[in-house]
Amino acid sequence: MLAGMSSTEYADWRTFYQDNFFNDAQLDAHFSSLMHIVITALDPKTTSTPASFSLLSPSAEDIADDEPGDAVLMAKAEGISGGVRYGPDGSG
Repeated sequence: MLAGMSSTEYADWRTFYQDNFFNDAQLDAHFSSLMHIVITALDPKTTSTPASFSLLSPSAEDIADDEPGDAVLMAKAEGISGGVRYGPDGSG
């Protein structure tokens, strides 16, 4: 990246990043890519991806498992109002 820059572009880039630090998502992407490269170098048969090492973006399976179903949410909502559900099905 730096090899293709002129000295003026480099000076602008340096000035910009002195005021605007790298954000968390960018750092996470760089370190997860680095970890993936190291693991792949040690074990070329690995099936991991850079997303496997990301701390900020969980996998889709983790997100799907954490979401409660509609029945669970409705049971919790019934408990809030004393067990009576007021809704479009005519109960209550």
